[in-house]
Amino acid sequence: MKLPLFGKKKKRSASPLGMWIVDSTERLPPGYHRLLDSPEISACINRIASIISSATIYLMENSRKGDIRVRDELARFVDIDPWPGMATRQSWMNWIITQLLGDGDGEAFVLPRSSNGRFTALEPMPGAVSIANPNGGYYVQWNGITYAPDEVLHFRLYTDPDQPWKGRGVRLQAQRIADSLATSAQLKDTLNAPDYRPPLLIGVNSDNAFSDEAERQAFIDEYLADSRKGKPWIFPADLLKVEQLKPMSLSDLAIKDNVDLDKATVAAIFGVPSFTLGLGTFSNSEHNYAVRTVYIPICQGIEQELTLKLLASSRRYFKISRRRLYAYDFKSLIDMDLSMADRGYLTGDEVREDADRDPAGLTEFKLLENYIPAEMSGKQKKLLQDNEIEEESTDE
Repeated sequence: MKLPLFGKKKKRSASPLGMWIVDSTERLPPGYHRLLDSPEISACINRIASIISSATIYLMENSRKGDIRVRDELARFVDIDPWPGMATRQSWMNWIITQLLGDGDGEAFVLPRSSNGRFTALEPMPGAVSIANPNGGYYVQWNGITYAPDEVLHFRLYTDPDQPWKGRGVRLQAQRIADSLATSAQLKDTLNAPDYRPPLLIGVNSDNAFSDEAERQAFIDEYLADSRKGKPWIFPADLLKVEQLKPMSLSDLAIKDNVDLDKATVAAIFGVPSFTLGLGTFSNSEHNYAVRTVYIPICQGIEQELTLKLLASSRRYFKISRRRLYAYDFKSLIDMDLSMADRGYLTGDEVREDADRDPAGLTEFKLLENYIPAEMSGKQKKLLQDNEIEEESTDE
């Protein structure tokens, strides 16, 4: 089956717009730090990206018996090898999510390439930007080349309220918290540095002996200037009293409380559970809530863009496996499968698949009681009247 082609590329432009590639630290403006440089920001983005990128991308088709999965060349291309020789679906999808949540600021672009009527690659476009068209709509620029919106896959995280065609991310909000966390980390490193020394209080027995700045400096030079670590100070008895201040701890400065608050804010911005950043303990319910409210909406945006731009048939659509996103412990998953199998909703081999066991030829849908085939469930003797039982016996 030949895959649909895109339209011809628009006239190329040599404009420098869109040439700033934020993925390369060598080309970043002075003083700019990527969001991924923050451990907390990176942890949130990596968690969302790794979970979504691990989910299978299904090609589905509407049928009279319901939607069924299609396994053809296009399905394998998108789910297994969307960028041949460069990236598998896992790394390809991971890049898209990282762009949406990170320096892409809510937008990620992929260029479909084709040959002889078939797609050959879905190439990521790092640094591509969407720009408003004065005549209406918008266009995409990448490496000095202009593309029409229907020539590229344009994934969006949220919608920009002023430019509905444009994606909107969380970079500005996250950058503020990242800067605050970086400041806290620098202060922590300063207090924990091996050469850090707490300040000293020098008590002098005379009220006016060191009223003159020159006298004070002369005393410091004579008695206190040699500050090599571990070397004692020697000065006349009863001349002065030295008290050492205790080093200020992170608790004294409330750094831990501020850091925890910043971490909780980061988790809220990205919609991940707080235990992702070490706050609290793991909770299935919190993870699954994040799946419903954050992960699945991201998946739906990707599904719809793939369906709109890659499929010609109105009966087909792409779908990212929801079951791969939710958190199930092994026992709960098997118990759920067994319960569905007892009601004839799953076959034995489907249960064995989730248990990571080889198929055993258990392909029939069976019901609890005598585990009979589903089509024979209405012929159980306890459900038949006496005359019906006699007729069946006569027929035999």
